[in-house]
Amino acid sequence: MLASATFTGESASGWQQVNFSTPVAVTANTTYVASYFTSSGNYSVTRQYFTSAYINAPLTAPASADSGGNGVYAYGATNTFPTGSYQSTNYWVDVVFTGSS
Repeated sequence: MLASATFTGESASGWQQVNFSTPVAVTANTTYVASYFTSSGNYSVTRQYFTSAYINAPLTAPASADSGGNGVYAYGATNTFPTGSYQSTNYWVDVVFTGSS
């Protein structure tokens, strides 16, 4: 795990955002996983989303078949690294990315 943050004051609906206390440095051409843990079981999904890669340069979300599973998840009572994949599903956990020069 490179970083973690805890949501506070989230609303009952709509987009939620939490920021890390310090930026996380990333390396080009490296795959990273952004995930969240909830004990309530509430999450959004779009199945068959990652059947193709999605590119928002300079970032790429690879197709599930090309990456060994994109849209990964894990079920459990505690936070654990997600490794399961089902129907190329997007669970709508995004990152805020700011490039450097």
